[in-house]
Amino acid sequence: FCPFFFSWIFGNWYQKSKQRELVEREAAFGADPLTTLRTVPEATTDSGLLVANIIMSVSWWQGMIGGIHSIFGGTITTWDKTLSWGRQEAMQRLREQCRDSGYDSVINMRLETSEIAGSKGKTKALEIVAYGTGIKI
Repeated sequence: FCPFFFSWIFGNWYQKSKQRELVEREAAFGADPLTTLRTVPEATTDSGLLVANIIMSVSWWQGMIGGIHSIFGGTITTWDKTLSWGRQEAMQRLREQCRDSGYDSVINMRLETSEIAGSKGKTKALEIVAYGTGIKI
């Protein structure tokens, strides 16, 4: 019981601090350069592939609560929050890579999620990849 309690206390604290940090980074960024448009503006002078990823997993506590939820069905909110944060983080990393690479925006932005399996084929972590074409106008 103690490891789960420890995981609940410190896991919640850590995740909330990472989420606050992400919100601050998003707010400080300004205009969003990400778009799912597939067309390239005629004034484009340079382009290149941009890729950002994050690998994440739920805490022991979230895993236990999720396991209980899966028995009864319904939305597993603890996992849903973690996955949502992971998507936001991958997209923010792509924004930052766009800026750091000198591009003005990212077109045809996509998100992919893949499972990383541990022993006995059980999912241990998820990798979320955000990618697109950086363009300079």
